[in-house]
Amino acid sequence: MIGRRQICCIEEPTRMSLRGPKGRGNLLRSVQRGPSQRLRLLRFARNDRLRLDVSCRARELCFADKWLVLAFLLVLLCLSNLTGAAPRKAAVYYSDGKILTGNISLTPEHEFKLNIPKAGKLKTTDMVTGADVQYGKVRQFTIEPVREIRFYPKREEMRQDWKFIEKTKYDEKTAVADYTPAKKEFWGRTYPLRHLSCEVVFSSGETMAGHLYSVVLYLETKERTRRIILRSKQRGKKGSRMDDLVYVTKIKMLDEGKDVAANIRVIFASMTFEPNDVVQAVTRDSLTPVPTERGEGSGTFIVKSTFGEDFYLAVKKGQQCLVGWPRTQDKELFSVAESHIKRQRDFYNDKKLIAVTKSKDGKEVLTLVNLRRRFAPTNFGEIGGEWDKELDRIVEPWRLSIWRWKYDQANQELLLSSRGTFFRLIFLPEDPTPEAKISDELWQMKREDDTVFVGKSTVNPVSIEP
Repeated sequence: MIGRRQICCIEEPTRMSLRGPKGRGNLLRSVQRGPSQRLRLLRFARNDRLRLDVSCRARELCFADKWLVLAFLLVLLCLSNLTGAAPRKAAVYYSDGKILTGNISLTPEHEFKLNIPKAGKLKTTDMVTGADVQYGKVRQFTIEPVREIRFYPKREEMRQDWKFIEKTKYDEKTAVADYTPAKKEFWGRTYPLRHLSCEVVFSSGETMAGHLYSVVLYLETKERTRRIILRSKQRGKKGSRMDDLVYVTKIKMLDEGKDVAANIRVIFASMTFEPNDVVQAVTRDSLTPVPTERGEGSGTFIVKSTFGEDFYLAVKKGQQCLVGWPRTQDKELFSVAESHIKRQRDFYNDKKLIAVTKSKDGKEVLTLVNLRRRFAPTNFGEIGGEWDKELDRIVEPWRLSIWRWKYDQANQELLLSSRGTFFRLIFLPEDPTPEAKISDELWQMKREDDTVFVGKSTVNPVSIEP
């Protein structure tokens, strides 16, 4: 009843205070007063009239006809399932030897998130197109391109509750403290603790290993539908053994799934490249930078590990960056996006909007942003930027990114939902900021099997003015 009541309250305009109760709920304290994050999310949810009308109608009829209520709830369930990928046939293997088969699916509108913990040096080198491109990356993907998911224990241990039994010894007269480790006291029964690592095999033949964020799967068997929660950390009950802590060891897809290519060849029809020019691809759905390398020809590049997603392209030629983007720009939407970007509190304090575009359904907005972390001298010293120990001076990070926003067209409100970065470098304060422009030529892409042809015409890049 609580969830149903909250959904229906969205329809009541009297309860939708834009500033929150008594002006509270402010996320941008020093910039601008505005609605809280929760209220803004409610406002965006309010625009999804189809589901809300069904939910509220079911509430009104809950005392009239229970069968009609069940029908409404069934329709609501079907609507939610339409947003997710189709179920796949799979076998789920458990550590105790049990095997379950059936149709498996993700929670609607959710994806797998895999953190790939590769070590790398993140200094003045390019942190996106360098050799350690997967460092710190969280790859997102659906269940469609997956062939198999494997889990194996990374660390197992038996733990016990404990507490410190002594305080740190500190002499107030001499201001000397004893930093020797304090003694611990253990009590109670032990319990098992297991950390799991994950390895994903894709239909393209690629394999990635790392830390899988917790996710819920649904396995529909002949008997019933089971809810499977995949966790990277398991904790058993007190007094239990490690063998009592059962976990999923493998999920094997029994159908072919979505056929994706490991490598996609990109051919530029009318653009020439110098040896130091760089091309970078960012996937369109998850906004993930993926490895982009030079091919055999002068105008040929190889894009890897897209997992079936289309991608945006950007080219860096010296101090100029060209990004594939539609030439036509909505001036009113540009103004709205620019206002929200200025008010957005972010690590990068120098934010310049380059271009904007809207999704086909009008519910999302993409913005191309040129970002730089500037340092500024104040009465308390120089703030901003970062300190480089090797150079023994302040440096300024820079990046060229795509920001995705949820768009409430009725109220002209934007809510930042995700980001993706083409290039990220570190400059000295006196170094100029790379110029970013949009290119309609890079936007024109035609795909044939595992090859993408870019730029069927010689269109000059254009710069969009605010």
